Amino acid sequence: MSDFRVASRYAKSIFDLAIELKNVDTIYNDMLLFGQVCSQNRKLVTLLKNPIIRYDFKLKVLTKIFEKHVDILTLKFFNLVCRKNRAAVLPEVSKIYINFYDIHKGVVRANVTSAVALSAQIKKDFEAILAKETGKKVALETKVDASLLGGYILRVGDNQIDDSLKSKINNLRRELKRRP
Repeated sequence: MSDFRVASRYAKSIFDLAIELKNVDTIYNDMLLFGQVCSQNRKLVTLLKNPIIRYDFKLKVLTKIFEKHVDILTLKFFNLVCRKNRAAVLPEVSKIYINFYDIHKGVVRANVTSAVALSAQIKKDFEAILAKETGKKVALETKVDASLLGGYILRVGDNQIDDSLKSKINNLRRELKRRP
């Protein structure tokens, strides 16, 4: 079975249990924390994915890192996944859990990359437009990329709107090359 399918099943299980125990928000925060730690610590992800390292050592490491910062249910979940020798899928489980949470709460995630930092008013405008278009609450993340020269790139799910000067200049350059 593919790692994605395994991760999806574990994420669905912990999500369903969290709903049953009315603990969805707490586990969501735990999964956010776990995802952040994994994105900042490549050694932890390498450790989890290493098939040579025994599950009990992986569990000790996870417990040592997270025991004071996450709910007991999350620690028990880590224990279960490690005992089943599936610790390698934990980073993916956290991402999928966050997606389940967003669907459950009616939230859509959007990313805006711009040449300069967006003001608070422009962020609010983006959120309002996207909320109107999608009919959902919007969680907007921003990033600055000076190579865009101006404009923005907006990503919502699988959709992308590239309204950057860099892409317009590249399109113009291609168009001029095609003409004799």
